[in-house]
Amino acid sequence: MFEATFESLREFECPEWFRDAKLGIWSHWGPQSVPMFGDWYARNMYVQGSPQYNYHVRTYGHPSRFGYKDVCALWKAENFRPEELMELYYNAGARYFVAQATHHDNFFNYDSGINRFNSVKVGPHKDICALWEQAARKYGMRFGLRL
Repeated sequence: MFEATFESLREFECPEWFRDAKLGIWSHWGPQSVPMFGDWYARNMYVQGSPQYNYHVRTYGHPSRFGYKDVCALWKAENFRPEELMELYYNAGARYFVAQATHHDNFFNYDSGINRFNSVKVGPHKDICALWEQAARKYGMRFGLRL
């Protein structure tokens, strides 16, 4: 069992499946993709003078009237086809897949009883992580979450 110590880290052995996997895919996808203006959009759209702030004001209006919660509601994931993507990844040689469960914006890509700000209750109304996992399992791929 791993413990949060240097000694435990020194004793860690990489799992055989990971050594043999060669390629994995990591999905960094969520409501921040709506504006298509950088990874830290949820933060920087509130930083006056930043490129994201200026873009947000031009595109949506002032963040005090149209905030990140409103951007999240625009994310619909209507063209999300996880099985098609997983088939592509598998055919490219990927043997594991890691999905973004949550990001710095605290939006969860899964159903949550502790956070109503999630992909089942807002935006797509889909459990994005569960759909990714189903697709990965279909192709016999290892699956992980990035929290």
